[in-house]
Amino acid sequence: MASEVFNGRLISVRVDDQGLELVAHPPAVVMVALEESGDVWLVRSRRPVPEQTLVEVPAGLIDPGESPAEAARRELHEECGLEAERWEELASAYSSPGFCDERVHVYLATGLRHVGGEEPAGAVEEKFPAGIEEALRLCSANLQSLAALLLASRRLARGGGAGHPG
Repeated sequence: MASEVFNGRLISVRVDDQGLELVAHPPAVVMVALEESGDVWLVRSRRPVPEQTLVEVPAGLIDPGESPAEAARRELHEECGLEAERWEELASAYSSPGFCDERVHVYLATGLRHVGGEEPAGAVEEKFPAGIEEALRLCSANLQSLAALLLASRRLARGGGAGHPG
């Protein structure tokens, strides 16, 4: 039986029978927003860990009562001022299954429409498009961004567009 040793605003930590610390973390979404030109949208965000600014694909936490697809739509709008006509969930996986229950849902968003006017939200300092190879280089410090970009690249190489979210 695990006992809770910390309960914070975002996470809680419990210790199991073998002394392992287990982190409960809300689920998240990561989006590769693809323009018809082949460019993807990136955000530059200040991150408290590792205490630097990183380039990432748009991402965020799923709010309580919100589906992953709803969160993806909300986060893309908040961070980039974009809406997408087509969505496809490329993967859903644990970020660090050895100690954390956070599940990350990766989406490909196409048929983009700029609904603009809004400044990027939260930690986002800047939003900008880049080619996929440049995006892979710029996002090299963020594993979930790299995974999302590689999954999207693989999907695009197989051909076809994105479908609607479930």
